[in-house]
Amino acid sequence: MQSQQQSKGEVIAELRGKTDSFSIKDISSSGVKMENNDVGQITGKYQGNFMETVSIHMKTDGTSEWEGKGIQMVGKDMVVVTGHGKGHRGPEGNVMFEGEQKYMTQSPNLSWLNTTKAWIEGLNI
Repeated sequence: MQSQQQSKGEVIAELRGKTDSFSIKDISSSGVKMENNDVGQITGKYQGNFMETVSIHMKTDGTSEWEGKGIQMVGKDMVVVTGHGKGHRGPEGNVMFEGEQKYMTQSPNLSWLNTTKAWIEGLNI
């Protein structure tokens, strides 16, 4: 099997936020399913605020899978975001994650996001 490396392009934005609330949805022998509600700020090619809900399946082996849905407000313009990816526990207990995101907006100023497929990576402390 040949491994594929995700190529990285230019940085579109940096998101900094915090978990506003969370809910444990299920506990089983395969792990824990939970949801986080996050809020924060966006800086980069555009500036604004975001709120998102991330559904996470934390597996017993320390890996996880996630799916997110969010809204970004850039002034009066709105962007909706969907994403999915994987995560794993880091050496200090933090969760490192990565995945893909897609955007949808009716804003003429941000219409370039409609054809953008983004790569996201980060660290939950």
